[in-house]
Amino acid sequence: MKEKTLVMQHFNAFNQILRDLFTLEVKIKKEDKALLFLFSLLQRYGHLSTAIMYEKETLKLEDIRQMLQNNELIKKTYFTKEALDY
Repeated sequence: MKEKTLVMQHFNAFNQILRDLFTLEVKIKKEDKALLFLFSLLQRYGHLSTAIMYEKETLKLEDIRQMLQNNELIKKTYFTKEALDY
């Protein structure tokens, strides 16, 4: 993942790779897809990736996407609010 890439752009690119692999008849388990996505994130998401991995017994790619999207929204809201307070 490049530094300036948004999580959703990265997720969409990751899904495209999964579709390409499916076309080539490569089978990847759902949990493996989730782990691959977590490991593909930048180091700045390391704390969040670790929390997600230990929060759930089984990982689902859609759950991870939702958590990361929520995190992005919280960060945007926080920084916008912080800027307005000055």
